[in-house]
Amino acid sequence: MTPHDAAFNARELVALTRLPAWVIAVVAVALLVAVALGAHATRGAPLGVRGGLLALRAALCLGVLALLLEPGLRLMATSKEPNRVVIAVDASASMAEDDDGRPRARRAADAARALLDDLAHRSEPFQPELWWFDGTARRATVEELAAFGSDALPPTGATSRLAAALEPGQGAVPRGEGAPPLGGMVLLSDGADTGGLSAALTPELREAAARVGAPVHTVAIGASVSFKDLALERVVTDELAFVRNKLTVEVNVRSKGYDVTVPLTLKEDGRPVATADAVVKDGASVKATFTFEPQRAGKRVYTVTTPVLADERIAENNRVDFTLKLIRDRIRVLLVAGRPSWDERHVRRILKENPSVDLISFFILRSTTDLTNAGNRELSLIPFPTRELFTEELDTFDVVIFQDFNYRPYQMAPYLENVKQFVEGAGGGFMMIGGELSFSEGDYEGTPIADVLPVRLLPGTGHTSTETFAPLLTDAGRSHPVTDLGELSVEVGAGGLSALPPLEGLNLVAGVREGADVLLAHPFLNVGSEPAPVVAVAEIGKGRSMAVLTDSTWVWGLPHVGAGGRGDAHRRFFANALRWLIRDPELSRTRIVVDLPDATRGVEPGSAVPLEVRTFNSRYQPEGGDKVTITLTPLDATDGTTPTVLEGTTAEDGAWRATFTPPFAGVWRARVDAKAGSGDDAKAIGSDEDAFVVRATAAEKLFSEPRPDVLAAPAAAGAGRAVDADDVHGLPFVDHKIERVHRQRTEPLWDRAWVIAALTALAGAEWWWRRRRGFA
Repeated sequence: MTPHDAAFNARELVALTRLPAWVIAVVAVALLVAVALGAHATRGAPLGVRGGLLALRAALCLGVLALLLEPGLRLMATSKEPNRVVIAVDASASMAEDDDGRPRARRAADAARALLDDLAHRSEPFQPELWWFDGTARRATVEELAAFGSDALPPTGATSRLAAALEPGQGAVPRGEGAPPLGGMVLLSDGADTGGLSAALTPELREAAARVGAPVHTVAIGASVSFKDLALERVVTDELAFVRNKLTVEVNVRSKGYDVTVPLTLKEDGRPVATADAVVKDGASVKATFTFEPQRAGKRVYTVTTPVLADERIAENNRVDFTLKLIRDRIRVLLVAGRPSWDERHVRRILKENPSVDLISFFILRSTTDLTNAGNRELSLIPFPTRELFTEELDTFDVVIFQDFNYRPYQMAPYLENVKQFVEGAGGGFMMIGGELSFSEGDYEGTPIADVLPVRLLPGTGHTSTETFAPLLTDAGRSHPVTDLGELSVEVGAGGLSALPPLEGLNLVAGVREGADVLLAHPFLNVGSEPAPVVAVAEIGKGRSMAVLTDSTWVWGLPHVGAGGRGDAHRRFFANALRWLIRDPELSRTRIVVDLPDATRGVEPGSAVPLEVRTFNSRYQPEGGDKVTITLTPLDATDGTTPTVLEGTTAEDGAWRATFTPPFAGVWRARVDAKAGSGDDAKAIGSDEDAFVVRATAAEKLFSEPRPDVLAAPAAAGAGRAVDADDVHGLPFVDHKIERVHRQRTEPLWDRAWVIAALTALAGAEWWWRRRRGFA
């Protein structure tokens, strides 16, 4: 029988009137007044008579009001609305684990069928719905459940989110008006969530279960099976760290089935840097702590490993990789000045005041050849420590500055080659500042220092100018970070720095070396057909070099009230110079980014890794047409592994994008080298590095340990039960007792003849009695 053929099994009294509410209200007030007037008119009558008359009039008024409302009878054919019970089965890949010869998927399918049978034999109207969930939730059928239990439909979900089945709007938990009533939910899962093994999962699950509005029961699959595993759960450290500062890394170690002390090793880019021991207990998590001092800036990949124990179910989670950005806490600078001067005083002051600079400075007041009547032990000033600085300590500095300094009186000739190697080989920064003992005046022509300067020196001495001038900002200087002086009124259009005090004096050179850029030029002195350089920079091997061919930039540090300045140009100029010399990543002309959703956790095996390279010209503007080469090297591969090389050309926006699918798991470093031009004329414009991790196995494998403790959280918050797979009968659900109306019919009651006759008789009786008693 269809709902339209169902018999009427419910009825209710309704008003059929179409009169507006205000009309009904006016009539009701009038009838009340009529009753009140009747009561007033019968004053003095015997109590029985007066009561009878008032009762007749009140009954008559109520009858008139009821007639005005047009009462009717609504007949309905109804049935109880069945309450949905959602049975959500975990279909993630961890459910394929075989526990003592019986896969978890088969256990879950058997438990789900037992639930269906239990609901079918209940007297309450419960309607079961089957759902799958892994990363999301979707409907399932009884036929699919049968295949799931017979291994014909294996669980393959790449991720597992227990909260996915509880999220409103996903289908399993509908929201909004008209949504069918939900009697309860049952989650059948092993509790292995790819969010990790941490108890931090439970707040999310509790909140999601509490929002369901019906009992949430959980069925633990595989909870009773003996499962032995040692897992490195989670790494706790800062998002960035400082070079040469102590860094603490904490690792959570979880044990299942072991009471033992295990050794752990921390590696940086494949090299061991620290070790620690962890005393683990069955079912508990402990913290292992590493403390060490990183020595190299940049993005580094760290790996924590522990040995695989006997009978371990999962070997891959005995290793955890993570990336960490290391930055310089302070830039270590060696400043050597040949004599005291205003320029030396101001440069040393701004370097000392810079909180990011660790300054070691020497300015020479005497040399080993100075004549004195006292012995060295009687002097308060020490000779210049040449050997210690330029052999033992040189590699601890980031930048070396020679300011108005001649090396010859200090027997430094054998050590100049060390400075050259510091720049070319070690990637250090070198700056020479002008003066009477700098450049050609310091006898540097023909020395290793001349090989790392951005300018070509003239032979001999006497190559200086003492004229006052305002330097010109070149095309390269307009966009170069060294000469980016911010809001200091740099008049780019006029090509000058007219808002700053003029400079005085210049060291003259033969020109600039190939590949160097002139940032500031002299307004009227020329070298050949080009303006004489005032500030020039160049890439030298792995390092960088800068030449400031005047000793008067200190005047930029004086407040120049007439021009409205604060004297910030000198400080900013040298701060920019240091950042450029140390290759601050933010100032790199070549940049590579490995764009991953979660760089700390890496990518799944077989996933494509997106790579993006951006290049800039010497003015730090995107130009396009640059040749880029990306070398992808596995850091923990065996000997003989060949790196993968990708080549391309940047587009007009200076970008080139590619994807790389790593052939095997591990830590990978991506290095990009960029060149401008082609063939023999190609010039290197810079390089950059990034790193990423490819997990040894899918996250579903790493986190496949059964977790009944995690499943207990949503059950408690959702007023449900946490049970085993063999105990699913009798779970309580809510009967909302909602009835659905399939068919209805309305029959009016007010238009019956007897109704009119009854009201007429009532009115006549009241009138007759009143007149008989002599009332109006």
